[in-house]
Amino acid sequence: SRLCFTLLLCVVLLGLLCLTGAEESKAQSREKREVPNWALTSSDFFGWIEELRSHAGYDKIEELARTFWAHFPSASRLGYDLPAPEE
Repeated sequence: SRLCFTLLLCVVLLGLLCLTGAEESKAQSREKREVPNWALTSSDFFGWIEELRSHAGYDKIEELARTFWAHFPSASRLGYDLPAPEE
């Protein structure tokens, strides 16, 4: 009787732990959908070259360049902002 109660208690606790893990994985999968997986960084020059070679098309290269500058807008730090309006 005591062994059955202990076994039942362990099964219930393990069941609760499994359910808790499932809720965490759902939350993590939502985060992954919200934040895109971007493997290349601004300092990964050779990664960008290989990515350009794999596309091998001008329309895709332009799309890749737009994505790069959207993720790493370094021009804003270099002083290439729009000129101030003249009065």
